Amino acid sequence: MTMFSSQWFGGSSSIEGSNTDNTRSSTDATTFTFSDQDIGGAATNRVIAVAVGMGANTALRDIDSVTVGGTNLSKQVGSEVINAGVENFRAEIWSAVIASGTEADIVVTLSGAVGSNRGVGISVHRLIGNVSATPDVTETASDDDGTTDPLTVSVNTEINGYVICCGVSFKTSPNTATWSGATEVTDAMTGNIAQTAANYSATSDETPRTITVTFTSGGNVCAAASASWFPS
Repeated sequence: MTMFSSQWFGGSSSIEGSNTDNTRSSTDATTFTFSDQDIGGAATNRVIAVAVGMGANTALRDIDSVTVGGTNLSKQVGSEVINAGVENFRAEIWSAVIASGTEADIVVTLSGAVGSNRGVGISVHRLIGNVSATPDVTETASDDDGTTDPLTVSVNTEINGYVICCGVSFKTSPNTATWSGATEVTDAMTGNIAQTAANYSATSDETPRTITVTFTSGGNVCAAASASWFPS
C-alpha cells in the first residue's frame, strides 16, 4: 500500500464523487480518442479521474498518456499482468485538476498498437470539494498465472472521501465481474478483455476497507487497482 501527501484545494470538508461516463473501443490502434465524454459540472475545485483498462497481444504495451480536453492527466496507480511474456493487460487510474468544461474528448495514447481482440476501456469520475489530484492511498493486485481470484485492492478510507477501482482480465464472453466493498459502475467486454470499474463514497474511516473483484471464469490473468481520496 502506497501513501501520498496531498495539497488541498479550498472547499468543504467532504468530497463529492461520481461516475460520469464509461466507454470502450476494440480498435487495433495506438491512440484511442473517446469523443464528447461527460465530465460533469464545472468547478474550480474539480478533479477528473480516468480509470483505464487496456490489453495488447502484439507486444507488451505501456499507457503513455491520458488527456482530457487537451489537459494531461498524471498516472496515480497502475497494475500490470503479463501473459506468457508476449501480451499484457493494465489497470490504471489517472487524474488532474480540470476546472472548466462539461464534456471533453478523452485521449489514451499507448506505446504501440494493441492487436486484434484487444482494446481500451475508460471509466470517468468527477470529484469536487476538499480534494487534490493526488489520492492519499493506492493499492494494486495482479495474477499472471490464473490462480488468484478474487483480487484484493483494499485501501484506507476517511469519512466523506471517495474511492475509485478498476480491473481487467483476459477472458471470453459472457463477462461478469463482481465487486465487494465498492459499487460496480461498468462491466463490459472489449474484444477478449473483461473491463470493469467501481466506486465508493466513504461513510466511515476504515483501515482498510476490504475491496475485492471476482471474474467469473477462473484460470485467466487479471489485474486491478484502487485509489482513495481523503477530504482532510
